[in-house]
Amino acid sequence: MGGYMNRILRVDLTTGEISSEELDMDTAAQFIGGRGYGAKILYDELKPGTDPLGPENKLIFMTGPLTGTAAPTSGRFSVSTRSPATGTIFDANSGGHFGVELKRSGYDGIIFEGRSSKPVYLSIINGEARLNDASALWGLDTTQTEDRLKQIVGDQFARVASIGPAGERLVKIAAIMNEKHRTAARGGVGAVMGSKNLKAIVVRGKAEIPLANRYAFMKEVKRTIQVLKGHPITGDGLARYGTSVLVHIINKAGIFPVRNYSTGVFEDAEKVSGEYMSKTILRGKKGCFACPIMCGRITQPRLPSGETIETEGPEYETVWALGPNCGISDLNAIAVANDLCNKLGVDTISMGQAIGFLMACAEKGRVKPSDIGLDAKFGDTEALLKLIRMTAYREGIGDLLAEGTRSAARKLEADDFAIHVKGLELPAYDPRGVKGMALSYATSNRGGCHLRAFMIVPEILSMPRYLNPNSYDDKAALTKVMQDVFAVLDSLVLCKYTTMALFSTLAFEPDFYARLLTCATGFYVDREEFYRIGERIYNIERLFNVREGFSRKDDALPRRFTEVPMPEGPAKGETVDMDRLLNEYYAVRGWDYNGIPSSKKVLQLGLKPVYEGPQLQVAIDERYLKDAIPIAEKAYRGGAEIIEAGTPLIKSEGLNAVRSLRKACPNATILADLKTFDTGWLETELAVEAGADIVTVMGATDDYTISDAVGAARKYDVKVMVDLMNLKDPLSRALEVEKLGVDMVCMHVGISAQSREREVDQKVALVQNLARSLKIPVSVAGGIKLEVVPQMVRAGARVLVVGGAITKSANPEEATKRFVEAIRSTWAAMK
Repeated sequence: MGGYMNRILRVDLTTGEISSEELDMDTAAQFIGGRGYGAKILYDELKPGTDPLGPENKLIFMTGPLTGTAAPTSGRFSVSTRSPATGTIFDANSGGHFGVELKRSGYDGIIFEGRSSKPVYLSIINGEARLNDASALWGLDTTQTEDRLKQIVGDQFARVASIGPAGERLVKIAAIMNEKHRTAARGGVGAVMGSKNLKAIVVRGKAEIPLANRYAFMKEVKRTIQVLKGHPITGDGLARYGTSVLVHIINKAGIFPVRNYSTGVFEDAEKVSGEYMSKTILRGKKGCFACPIMCGRITQPRLPSGETIETEGPEYETVWALGPNCGISDLNAIAVANDLCNKLGVDTISMGQAIGFLMACAEKGRVKPSDIGLDAKFGDTEALLKLIRMTAYREGIGDLLAEGTRSAARKLEADDFAIHVKGLELPAYDPRGVKGMALSYATSNRGGCHLRAFMIVPEILSMPRYLNPNSYDDKAALTKVMQDVFAVLDSLVLCKYTTMALFSTLAFEPDFYARLLTCATGFYVDREEFYRIGERIYNIERLFNVREGFSRKDDALPRRFTEVPMPEGPAKGETVDMDRLLNEYYAVRGWDYNGIPSSKKVLQLGLKPVYEGPQLQVAIDERYLKDAIPIAEKAYRGGAEIIEAGTPLIKSEGLNAVRSLRKACPNATILADLKTFDTGWLETELAVEAGADIVTVMGATDDYTISDAVGAARKYDVKVMVDLMNLKDPLSRALEVEKLGVDMVCMHVGISAQSREREVDQKVALVQNLARSLKIPVSVAGGIKLEVVPQMVRAGARVLVVGGAITKSANPEEATKRFVEAIRSTWAAMK
């Protein structure tokens, strides 16, 4: 197998034990490496409710199969964990050379678990891994730590990843720094590292990275580099002006956030632009390992003392966060603030957002200078530097900002000033004027992030072609595809700036990347498989978050964007209709109304559902669609997994009833209650064409009809349920139809007979007998009330069919939620 070193290092910081284990090739084939491989480990090994800052959490450093190869921008690595800032699954990646050196030391990744009783650092020198006392390093900033560790190991070419004072103090916006100025910045990954008393990792290796087909790989590398160098952005703009080449572009589009997102146009944009940087503080450019783009900046700003320092950056997001977002246009001061953040180990986006939030609170009188110990006004560079230090060291008001903007806003009762999604502060694009970016922010599995799907590229940069930023058309489908492709790029691990040149249509086709992966590993990965892998990664992350209680309610933007129109510029008057975007996006994703991946989607991707217990089926037995659809939509929103087109509805409206329910409830399982007695194949085929996932055949019919229905169901990948209504010996018939290949049976009391149905305990006994005797699932229907749900679940019913108790209730959505809760809580108690 090419591309991998085939070893993972597992470090138990509690015991000090270090072990090496084989890379799981099945996992590698399905999740690649980097972000994807890390997500799979977290999903499998973390228990629900794990404290992000507790010893049970894991901190995973992973490379990808292209890391350290000649593939352009292949110097990146990924850090995965559960975030203390968001509570979500989280990955942050970084460039430079650290990932390359880790891989050359003989390992594809490192899994840290537990907590050391004292500060330690991990050294991996030519494959030999050791934990070392870091007491003398604790308290040093990241630059001092790196310099000291290079002295200790006696090699100036060793690579170091470390935390600064912010990570040591568990600041929830703390970053992990490597090579002094490269950073896995977001989500508080540095705080997780600090919680484990892990100060640093130093690596040095000389192992050769294997390739499955070196000749073909190098041919693809050459072709890819030619395209990158020939593109006006990756071949010129980014190299000439760095990432801050975006300043004028984003400002002209009217989505450059200013003074805590109060507007989208900055009057002094020129003073913070890449062009202005090239005329003032810029001294050179720099690239990460194997990077032909060279967007890094070497700068020489002056400290307030007058001393000139040499540093790197700032990048576009940092320029914005520490600059215009705080009302600051002094590029020199921004560069000094960036250098300070790097030394202290703080995420510049979240830091700038936290300070901008505080300045907005001060401007509106929510906090007073006497409350926070300084006058935090927009435009105050002295306050900017002071607040960075106070946050990193948890001093004064900095202790509040260290918890992140969401937490600070709650304590100050200033939620309307907090700009975040799921607790992660937003980056430098106001979503009111760019709808695809709005959806990307809201549905990002790690919180407010532009790098899950950088929709700015088509919507603002018109690459690979122009997409109207204020239109909602096709944004859901395009965002989904870009999210999936980017999930694989983060697993390879490659820089997303390459996509500006390598995508040629709005299919965001990953052909260049797929060919590099195939030649490196020997796995044949075509375009469709690439998409499928990305979708699998995105869904396992979503399943992790669902397990932690995340749902539609968390895929939300701040009210600033949904209720307050943009005040000026090209996007003037714009807000974001999140319901419209989410409804379309969930439908495209194969997720239900609440944003939970459907069982069908999960199984298609080869994943394991979060919940595998009994399901709720709501029987829509209305006569007319005008009455049925609103009820079905409410049941769907309430969490019903199966929506039934009842027999009365089908007889009244025909199979249009099934079509209409499929449209209204796009990712529900739709059951067509045909009650087939004859022409099993034909009726099943007709139901499938209308959109049904399950069809019902009467148990009282002959075996030929049932076998025909089963045959059609197998052809079209749907299920057959046999209704045992009005049978004298339902168990015997159930055993017979099970042999015919049906997927489930239903112990059913019809509507007319419900008033004279047997006692509940007799019904429970029947269900229990069926469940014990059959290998296929048992459904129960007919007069099911909320109070009998626990008995039916304990009896073994896998589907509970509820009609009037929901459809005739005053609030079908709330009634559905009560049934879902009763089913799941009973199941959880049984488990």
